[in-house]
Amino acid sequence: MIVLYGLALLKFLLPFFAHSEFEFHRDEFLYIAMGRHLDWGYLENPPLIGLIAYLSQLLFGDALWALHFFPALTGAAVVILIGLMARELGGGRFAQALAAFSYIMAPAFLRTNTLFQPVCFDQLAWVLVAYLFILILKKETPSRWLALGVALGVGLLTKYTMLLFGFALLVSLLFTPARRMLASKWPWIAATIAFVLLLPNLIWQHAQGWPVIEHMQTLSRNQLAHVEPAGFLLMQLLMSFAAFPVWMLGLYFYFSKPGQAFRAIGWGYLVSFLLLLCFSGKAYYLLPAYPMLFAAGGVVLERYVARTQRWWLRPAALGFIFSFNLIGLPYGIPLLSVARFQTYAAFMASHMGMAEPLRWEDGKLHRIPQDYADMLGWENQAATVAKIYNKLAPEERERCVILASNYGEAGALAYHAKKYGLPQVISYHGSFYLWGPGRAAKEILLTVGLDAEDLQPHFQQIELAATITHPHARENAVPIMLCRNAHVSLQEVWPRLARARF
Repeated sequence: MIVLYGLALLKFLLPFFAHSEFEFHRDEFLYIAMGRHLDWGYLENPPLIGLIAYLSQLLFGDALWALHFFPALTGAAVVILIGLMARELGGGRFAQALAAFSYIMAPAFLRTNTLFQPVCFDQLAWVLVAYLFILILKKETPSRWLALGVALGVGLLTKYTMLLFGFALLVSLLFTPARRMLASKWPWIAATIAFVLLLPNLIWQHAQGWPVIEHMQTLSRNQLAHVEPAGFLLMQLLMSFAAFPVWMLGLYFYFSKPGQAFRAIGWGYLVSFLLLLCFSGKAYYLLPAYPMLFAAGGVVLERYVARTQRWWLRPAALGFIFSFNLIGLPYGIPLLSVARFQTYAAFMASHMGMAEPLRWEDGKLHRIPQDYADMLGWENQAATVAKIYNKLAPEERERCVILASNYGEAGALAYHAKKYGLPQVISYHGSFYLWGPGRAAKEILLTVGLDAEDLQPHFQQIELAATITHPHARENAVPIMLCRNAHVSLQEVWPRLARARF
């Protein structure tokens, strides 16, 4: 366990080595704002991320490192759970170390634990559910089913994709002799516990007109439509890079005779995989399923080495994963400056076939990953808006409100508002819509990201005050408009803006 704890510490520390050129991710600004508007739900996701953001700011403040503390901690917790899964599957120290090391060095898992997003907490929930499911398959006890129900419920409060995994595990039982468990009351009690935990969010969804459906429809049109089956399949390999043989061995284990007792885990992965493939899910939606495969893969290799006495395979396997995944490390954590990363990414795309990580939601290849582009230019944007705001006459500043066109701009401006002396920031996009127009009046509005033609029907006077540019940020060529003498107040038109909130 000492080695496992050491690997967990390594996993915890790695996210803090990101290059200082990179700022908060656009989504992180939204979650910070959610932490300041606690509720039982949000337009984009269930409520748990808002509570964690609140606790993070309460305990550590709102600095970049502070916000990344809990994501780093969840990564360390997953390392421990992977080791425990490997042990329950019959693995010794090497199996546990190999499984945990495969997870640590996988570029996609490095990325998710570097950012404060629901994804990292969702992964922890999946892994915890998988671990408890393994324990149940070994020995069914009421306490384990109760714990599984709580883990499922908390997972659903983190991300609705837990529903996919829960359904996959239920179906997986039908494919194995473990289906006998469904005849007992405990699986259904576990499902009831999960439902009760989710119920406040379901009530919130009903009160809001089920925005989750609207969100999924928008996501399907704008993002999932660009997901190609070939790209989805390729990314399943690239997300782990050199560690992919370990999880493939793990999948083999669950369908082999030694893993027969745990075959439902293998079916759970395959059902999840097929559902996401058929419904054009993003590649990373399946990411939380790989730790349970890494755990089993470590067991397979450990037993093979012991059976064949090829002890050299132990350092060889670890060295192979380390050396090759070290090459891909800048894809997992933004260790390099933007300029150096572009050189690196161009080389990896042309010589190593690693162009796919540069594909954005629009389906096109760019010079840096979309997540990295979403971590640039935000403070400059706030500083530029502040310069314009401070040039206003004192009486105009008193009546001025900033209206941003999307939650990234709104969240960044709200985060930097105190530092730059900005007024109230509002937006009709994402969960910012729920928090309303505030005290916005007719007289003067400073808009960010809105074009003149969109504003023309609503104001008597519109002036292009500045255009914010950044060569590498996704937020580029952003117009700042100074609008005076509105025909109607935002309070009057706010209900009509609901159609543009996604």
